[in-house]
Amino acid sequence: MNEVNTRRLIGTPAVPGDFADIRILHADPRVMATLSADGNTFSEVQTRAFLKNAAEHWKLHGFGLGVFREQVSGEFVGYGGIKHAVVEGRDEIELAYAIRSDNWGIGLATEISIAALKLGFNVMRLERIVAFTLPHNRASRGVMEHCGFTYQRDIVHAGLPHVLYILEARDFFTRS
Repeated sequence: MNEVNTRRLIGTPAVPGDFADIRILHADPRVMATLSADGNTFSEVQTRAFLKNAAEHWKLHGFGLGVFREQVSGEFVGYGGIKHAVVEGRDEIELAYAIRSDNWGIGLATEISIAALKLGFNVMRLERIVAFTLPHNRASRGVMEHCGFTYQRDIVHAGLPHVLYILEARDFFTRS
């Protein structure tokens, strides 16, 4: 994947050159309250490491997180995609997304998620994709449920309580 187009957005693989855009997210306390293990914003060093890991994931696997911009204005809105993650000691493919707080509530996380799920199920022929968040993150849980994920159980991830959701390919195709 070099580019993903949705109704409103263009996504390209996340690379170290996206530092200024990702810093917008990583420096926003509202965004990071649900993304970082300690709820704190990321340092510049942490953002560089995040982007380095994202670029390495693309090189190793041919898929990963994308940086998304509005098609018309080119304005950065967030990132999202599917990537490998270890969940309860098992390698899984995780749906991940983060949207600028000034763009919350207008369906961008869902739009990015559906594009990522289509890639995972239609192109990569995955059998299932997982998603997880902190239990109190109602907005993220709503995105997952809107995309067809079902709650499975409470888990501990990165030392914190999370809720685990799963979407099976057969359920995604039934909804599509």
